[in-house]
Amino acid sequence: MIEVTPGIHRMPLPLPIAFLSHINTYLVKGDDGYLLIDTGWNTKDAFNSLKKQLADGGVNGKEINQIVVTHAHPDHYGLAGELKKLFGATLAFHQLEKDFIETRYVNMDELLQELGQWLHINGVPPDRLAELQKASVPMLKFVTPTLPDTTLHGGETITVGDFNFEVIPTPGHAPGHICLYEPDKKILFSGDHILPRITPHVGMHPQSGSNPLGDYLDSLNRLKKLEVDLVLPGHEQPFTEFKDRIESIILHHRLRNAEIMGALGYESKTAFQLATEITWLHDVKGVGWHKLGSWDKRIAILETASHLEAMRAKGELERFNRDDVRYYHLLQKKKNE
Repeated sequence: MIEVTPGIHRMPLPLPIAFLSHINTYLVKGDDGYLLIDTGWNTKDAFNSLKKQLADGGVNGKEINQIVVTHAHPDHYGLAGELKKLFGATLAFHQLEKDFIETRYVNMDELLQELGQWLHINGVPPDRLAELQKASVPMLKFVTPTLPDTTLHGGETITVGDFNFEVIPTPGHAPGHICLYEPDKKILFSGDHILPRITPHVGMHPQSGSNPLGDYLDSLNRLKKLEVDLVLPGHEQPFTEFKDRIESIILHHRLRNAEIMGALGYESKTAFQLATEITWLHDVKGVGWHKLGSWDKRIAILETASHLEAMRAKGELERFNRDDVRYYHLLQKKKNE
């Protein structure tokens, strides 16, 4: 348990991911208890680490009376069900994330079928379909599904002691992702929306909405107007260079668009084809498609599709279907320039 500013402690919990060693959970001290922000995966290691850090900090878990989840991905939401029951705390997250709990974590059959169709439409060959379609199924064991006691929509204020956190919807990484902003103290809990080094994953899929990257960049530009002195992210270390980091993320996506456009050239290609031709994991030096595991390959296709749809929304690309498969190409006017 590390005090990052008076009244707020960071509790890093271990993650079973090669390039992400931990998820940050945060404990905020109130007048009559604590607020816990994000929960970690539902693993013994994460649970035991949380328990030990609370004990070392002299905090009884029963004093945690509120839990807020920034978004319902397994590393941020997985332990929420166990902790809600153990501590007797109320749980809150965004309405859009609540809407997906059943299909993501309880009855996945319909979602898996939709995802299989989506991957086929975006050019995944039949012999690769099952592997990529079911790449996320092993993550179910890291989640205890539970519904929130309070659903958030954005605009609410969560008061904890001297802190008044504004709930800000920041869709992109997840449709119902939220950040918490303390305007007087200029503190932002950024979840996975803004990370200090890693560029957050923004992928297009059956539950993402029609233009998730457009949503993400719009969210970033709205946040850029805030006065923020300290960012408390979901991964890595707290940081202060708030607006500089936003600009570097925006630049990353511009460069990614340029790389995709270069791979597209004057041909018509699918999201799958393009994903196999560009570089991945830039944050860890970059690798080619053939070095990715099944989960990362699926993420690569989702991210490529999100870039293609964002460029199409801006009028840079056209899309057409051939034999039930979606292709993209440069607009005719672009070809003639």
